[in-house]
Amino acid sequence: MKDFDSTAKLSVLLAGHLHPPVGGISTYFAGLMNSTLPQQVNLHFIQTTSPQRPFNQAGKFTLTNFLTAMVDCWRFTKAVFSVHPQIVHIATAFGWSFIKHSFCALIAKAAGCRVLLHPHCSFAAMYSESPSIWQAIFRSLIRIPDAVLILSSEWFKLRQVCPTCKTYLLLNAIDLSPYLPLAQDRFNQPLHSNPTQILYLGHIGKAKGSFVLAESAKILKERGLPFIVHLVGSELTTGEISSLHMMIEENQLEDVVKIHPPAYGNEKLDYFRQAEIFIYPSFHEGIPIAVIEAMACGLPVVATRAGGLPDLVQEGVNGFLVPAGQAEALADQVAILIRDVPLRQQMQRESCRLAQEKLGIEQHVNQLVGIYEAIV
Repeated sequence: MKDFDSTAKLSVLLAGHLHPPVGGISTYFAGLMNSTLPQQVNLHFIQTTSPQRPFNQAGKFTLTNFLTAMVDCWRFTKAVFSVHPQIVHIATAFGWSFIKHSFCALIAKAAGCRVLLHPHCSFAAMYSESPSIWQAIFRSLIRIPDAVLILSSEWFKLRQVCPTCKTYLLLNAIDLSPYLPLAQDRFNQPLHSNPTQILYLGHIGKAKGSFVLAESAKILKERGLPFIVHLVGSELTTGEISSLHMMIEENQLEDVVKIHPPAYGNEKLDYFRQAEIFIYPSFHEGIPIAVIEAMACGLPVVATRAGGLPDLVQEGVNGFLVPAGQAEALADQVAILIRDVPLRQQMQRESCRLAQEKLGIEQHVNQLVGIYEAIV
């Protein structure tokens, strides 16, 4: 590779996913493409995930995924040898995605590029809770890139698995501008709904804690607290929303648990506007975009102590953290926020403050460009 000229813009190939389907990775990369990053570097984008594949098939070892992966890798290879970038920034996730994108990293290295691998999932899902054979595969492939961009403190465990891996910590970020006005309205005219409106926004299913959330709603209802939980999103695995509906009906929770289809744009903002508490009971997470959006809207967050969520939710400051899978613990913390309006209002302001301090896209971009320069 040629020596780096500090006066010239870096040439960067961004390999990732833009929606459809809509998810955390696609939202993150859309944010990058609409930021000042294209002005700060000579940026090129290549799609490495088929937009036709349903989200619930992502990462699975199937023949269809294998065939589409071959097409994705060929598209990536053509882009690398056409653009000749100095940096190739590759997004990945667990399962088949990691295998495919490790192969892409090998191609980029063969072309003389510096490679930054960017896993968008929890370390537990990628490694800690995986079978030993997968752990061995991971330990071998994670050495391919020049550096790994880790999105949460949980990923510091990678240093134990691969002491020679160079890592850079950078939390996900978003364009805060659509959400901050909602926070300001909330502060100027505090919302005190009766019942209290609780929002979950994201994929719906067991891995996301949706059934635990329904069990928590049952506990809260038995305690006589006034609330409604709104789950907004599509199912993670086929049939899970039907199963959740059955659970809600069997426990007579139809009046306090409502399931809604995915919402985008102004409709999504309306859900945030009407909410007073945001809840995120997932078992595995990276840095969920929905939680960042909720914080920017000025919502206190009750979440699980999973993945990168502790990097977003500061215990007792802008919300509460509970162990994953514990419905009663989740109900206890939500109950505090339902009853204690002054505390809720204080946490609303803290959520917004934390979002502005460390989760805005332009701060993120400036740090990312610094990482690119360090790698070169």
